[in-house]
Amino acid sequence: MACAVERARGTRDGSTTNEKYALTGRVDHGQYYQLYYNRLMALKPRAVASARARWPNAPVRGVLELKEHEPCVVVGTVYKEMKDKPIILDEYVKDFEREVYEAKRIERGNYCREDDRLEFEDEGARVRVLGVDAGRFVTGVDAVTTADGDAKYVCLVSGLELGGRGSSAENLARNQMFVDYVTGASVMDSDAASDCDAAHICQVVVAGGTLNVNAPSLDDSTASAAASAAAVKELDLMFTEIASAVPVDVMSGKSDPTNKAMPQQPLHPVYFTEATRFEKTMRLATNPHEFSVDNISFLGTSGQNVDDVLTFSTIGADDVSSSFSGDDAAKPAVAALSQTLRWQHVAPSAPDTLACYPFKDRDPFVIDTIPRVYFAGCQEAFGADRVAHERGETLVVSVPRFSTTGCVVLIDVRTLECRVTRLA
Repeated sequence: MACAVERARGTRDGSTTNEKYALTGRVDHGQYYQLYYNRLMALKPRAVASARARWPNAPVRGVLELKEHEPCVVVGTVYKEMKDKPIILDEYVKDFEREVYEAKRIERGNYCREDDRLEFEDEGARVRVLGVDAGRFVTGVDAVTTADGDAKYVCLVSGLELGGRGSSAENLARNQMFVDYVTGASVMDSDAASDCDAAHICQVVVAGGTLNVNAPSLDDSTASAAASAAAVKELDLMFTEIASAVPVDVMSGKSDPTNKAMPQQPLHPVYFTEATRFEKTMRLATNPHEFSVDNISFLGTSGQNVDDVLTFSTIGADDVSSSFSGDDAAKPAVAALSQTLRWQHVAPSAPDTLACYPFKDRDPFVIDTIPRVYFAGCQEAFGADRVAHERGETLVVSVPRFSTTGCVVLIDVRTLECRVTRLA
């Protein structure tokens, strides 16, 4: 029997801090030096303050000022030299090197080698780094809630993938089950507690992967176009039902029809002609996406930053803390996401191995304010951990792909307790 509870309403801020991710005006496709420089300038004061707290007597020097046998603090950017890392210039190698190129371009789960090395540079010069594990880095790294009252949940879901595997009959039925669950239309006799929890959902966030629409081929362009149109229509109807009952933010993702370089811009409203009529509750968001609910700050991505860190580093399951909860398969993703939080940068491997726009006046991926909740969508499984820092702790969450797991994540904004609900 469903639990007859009046739906909770959280306070969603009318504005977000996504303006820094917006691409306004003309974007120059130039060099990325300025982006790295802005990153260094933003993170250097934090690094110096942290170093002085730990080594108060160590002088702060530039690379050109280093003295032999003198312990000191140097702040700069790490560059990771990887022989197997795919490089766009490899496409132009000569024919006699073609076999080497073909071997490198094969997609792999991880491109690390034991002979990878690190280099370190500031505004003056570059030096080689010895004595640290190169596998733990990627290029671009600069080195109070209460339980009072009823629960209020933010529901995180990702990877609906309509138009791809999410359009199977089984997944379409599960998608409708998700809509019914969120809107309070379902009666889950096997789990009355889930119905009660659903009544307390005050915000839904779709963390990317809503569509998986490929460009039609010459052979089946008509069929592909029809399938794509059907997927978009189905998704529009889903979001219309959800937005009629609860606020929903829809983030762009890797498989969605928008720009591929980070930060991804919001999906165009033309895809959701019905849902976007709910102007106050339907919001198309960037990737990354920052927002707050009841003064609890959230920062999330659709997962590309996590996937890239795992591909080009040896960060893995052993790097989560003892407070980890969830599926073991989510440990690498949670560990990588936690590390980007410690680095205070959402996408440290951009632009080296993760495509991004060449911003000249800022690095929008620098984490200016540490969020209370930090999540990544389109992951293999659910997992959560808590990362302690000088301002308290942050809940780090791996949001599983719904099309393969049928799972959604509920976060109580009153207590920051986190758990997964499976709809099958």
